[in-house]
Amino acid sequence: MRLFLSGQCALWVVGVVGLATIAGCSKGPKIPQTHPVSGKITYQDKPLAGAEVGFVSSLANKDVLPARGVTNSSGEFSLSTYIDPQHEVRGATAGEYVVTVSKVETMDSEKMKQQFFANPTMELKKLVPEKYINPKDSPLKATVAAGNSNSFEFKLED
Repeated sequence: MRLFLSGQCALWVVGVVGLATIAGCSKGPKIPQTHPVSGKITYQDKPLAGAEVGFVSSLANKDVLPARGVTNSSGEFSLSTYIDPQHEVRGATAGEYVVTVSKVETMDSEKMKQQFFANPTMELKKLVPEKYINPKDSPLKATVAAGNSNSFEFKLED
């Protein structure tokens, strides 16, 4: 059985196959080796729920990427490392980190809109001490290493 394709159709097939080959061979971002990281955060002797946890490189090391997580109702978190909009990987790269913790007051959109119109420079109420929010001020430190449990507990104090 012979299959004949018109010149235009054959060109289209070759083009599609060529594009698929190029797309399949294109290099995505370099995905770094990461290690599972988890932990628990307490504040005023209670689990801190709904807090943003950030691990920020304490050194100017491009191989140590920032990682983040959010605490659950028990104050527990696990980290992910953001690579680009299509790639986020579990865990964190090995290295030394400054740890940040932030939590702000939440409000429904109607209340927020009313407060914004009353005061466009409004700031949401911070629910943790300021020193934990900025990496330059945070006293919290962590070292992530291959083969370690990389489980951390942080007790925030006023």
